[in-house]
Amino acid sequence: MATRSENTVTINQPVEKVHAALTNADYWAYIAKNLSPEPGEVNAFEATEGGAVATLFEVLPLDVLPEAVRAMISQALKVKRVVTVGPLTDNASHISYTADVKGTPVDFNGDIQLTGDADTTTLSYTNDVSVNIPFMGPAIEPKVGEALGELFTNEGQLTDTWITENL
Repeated sequence: MATRSENTVTINQPVEKVHAALTNADYWAYIAKNLSPEPGEVNAFEATEGGAVATLFEVLPLDVLPEAVRAMISQALKVKRVVTVGPLTDNASHISYTADVKGTPVDFNGDIQLTGDADTTTLSYTNDVSVNIPFMGPAIEPKVGEALGELFTNEGQLTDTWITENL
């Protein structure tokens, strides 16, 4: 059974620019390279009707993981994350993502509502975290959810930086 977590990230950039970043292959290359201390990569990027689908191979080092998770693994986690960005309509867009952590019983997915105006953009995340370990999974899932919140906050800061430097 999955645990749901919610978090909100505010980016001090216009909604049009944030959406433009999320639908730009160079942006995703920047995120993959800078989100974690160990660089990841964009495996695939596809522009869609007003949106995009980005497939990222990311590496999460042990030190960014919750202590309960670090106790059970001995190396950095390899994550395949697929982000689907919908078109921007009336200053809003629906984004979804799935993530699979290779070689572990951990996966997570979520929906993100992107809303904003000419000054700021808000990303409202609803995440479902599943840790399929009998008895321990339900205790670990909230901790993974907290770590995701921190990760998405960092991604928001990187987004602000990328937009300032590129758009």
